[in-house]
Amino acid sequence: MIGKMWHQKMPFFKDSLMRRLLDDYPREDVAAVFQRRLEEVFVQLTKNAHEKYKIENLVLAGGTFSNVKLNQRLSEIPGIKRVYIFPNMTDGGISVGAALHYDITTNGSFGSSVRDVYFGPEFSNEEIEAALKKAGLKYEYVENIEATIADLLVENKVVARFHGKMEYGPRALGNRSILYAATDLTVNDWLNKRLGRTEFMPFAPVTLAEYADKCYENLNGNEFPAKFMTITFDCTDYMKEVSPATVHVDGTARPQLIDEETNPSYYKILKEYHKRTGIPSIVNTSFNMHEEPIVCTPDDAVRSFQQGHLEYLAIGKFLVSSAENNDGK
Repeated sequence: MIGKMWHQKMPFFKDSLMRRLLDDYPREDVAAVFQRRLEEVFVQLTKNAHEKYKIENLVLAGGTFSNVKLNQRLSEIPGIKRVYIFPNMTDGGISVGAALHYDITTNGSFGSSVRDVYFGPEFSNEEIEAALKKAGLKYEYVENIEATIADLLVENKVVARFHGKMEYGPRALGNRSILYAATDLTVNDWLNKRLGRTEFMPFAPVTLAEYADKCYENLNGNEFPAKFMTITFDCTDYMKEVSPATVHVDGTARPQLIDEETNPSYYKILKEYHKRTGIPSIVNTSFNMHEEPIVCTPDDAVRSFQQGHLEYLAIGKFLVSSAENNDGK
């Protein structure tokens, strides 16, 4: 009922005891205390289960485990050696688990590991070009689009990227993402404003997997959730120095570790950027306006690109510049 009591459509909570107790505190303090208590309760529950069953592998599923800081706290419990979080850690993951359970118990299936979650629709260059023409946008075809994106990131340009199959689950993992250099500490403020988001939405890094240990601490056993932005890690001093835009105020970050096998085109962008700067991480935030779903189709991408006042749209093999489409205004 905590969430409901704040809603205007629930007038009977307007003068609730909880509301009156919290009225004198800033929202940041309220959020902090609920976060702390959440961590305390779940850590104790997990410790109790570990002591009773002596199981070292922890599997987390359900909407609560969208809370990446909680997931880090659980991974740090002594005796927990490995954490698995289904990439769609919301109710969507629960339903997949139910389907898998039925398949295993009824059909004798054994399941398989999840390499990536690029399960959504993809669109041909012809379909993409048609959407650009329909929107009346000027664009150019770029064969080596990854190198061009890296060049733009070096120049501190904001690039919205639409490529290949859409990601399954709540996280943008490069194919429907907005990319930016992680060196600009002010980006959390001005880019969130462009996208209609609040300052409570910090940006996450995507990092070359081979540099993970240089950037994050205590990765062992947590490599799987680190591929899908479902857990935070304490950042090394190196990460804090070279990529401050993605480091939270408590010194943590919620990374996506990317390798060539998982997403060759996305990986190439990071490699090209690293060649130019020596930095293995960039900002990756979801390509959407606030409270809208992540873009799915080329039409969605064009609309969000225009509404978000973003500088470049890399869509398939095409590059769109806002400067070339503002008619001098």
